[in-house]
Amino acid sequence: PVTIAARTRHATPTPRQGESIFDASVVLPCAYEYEYAARTVRSVSAATPPEILREIVVVDDGSTPPLRIPEPARWKAFVVRLEKTGGLIRARIAGAAAATGAVIVFFDCHVRPMDGYWRGLLAPIEADYRVATVPTVTRLDAATWQPVGSPTRGGAKCYLTFDTDFKWTFDATDDVPIMSGGLVAISRRWWNETGGYDSSMLGWGGENIDLSL
Repeated sequence: PVTIAARTRHATPTPRQGESIFDASVVLPCAYEYEYAARTVRSVSAATPPEILREIVVVDDGSTPPLRIPEPARWKAFVVRLEKTGGLIRARIAGAAAATGAVIVFFDCHVRPMDGYWRGLLAPIEADYRVATVPTVTRLDAATWQPVGSPTRGGAKCYLTFDTDFKWTFDATDDVPIMSGGLVAISRRWWNETGGYDSSMLGWGGENIDLSL
């Protein structure tokens, strides 16, 4: 499990100046992650203002027994169930299809967003709907659900090698050569215009390269 902290080097509006006009649907693809799914839903709801959070779409990728979220309405969450396991990418596609927010935020089903994470994700998209944003990925203690180490030091960028592998890289700019994949925000408009993920992909590891390119 990981926690996330958004990169906020760009100036973003303060509440008094007017927050983002965008709202976001958070999509969580989950397979047999019962406790983690519930924790992640609660964490996303707690870290996201209600005027920003349109909904949390939990995609149950064929879990047996089916995944349940206690008190879903309290967290603005609902479950989309795939009766047969479709794989991570198809689960994300199903979640995106059910999302109604202006921005689709894909998280893994075992994250704890940091307070204010949404500002760094939404502000660049508000300026240009064709921008996709990724947060910094840090460590999370699965037992205590508390961040481990610095909340602002972690991975956010990857680069592509000629064997179509991707590796982590670090620099001081806001540009990201290749997205890490598991945690990414994209406007629903740009998602639809680009066609989203390739539905023939099953597991993780290629969708981030595809979308980045």
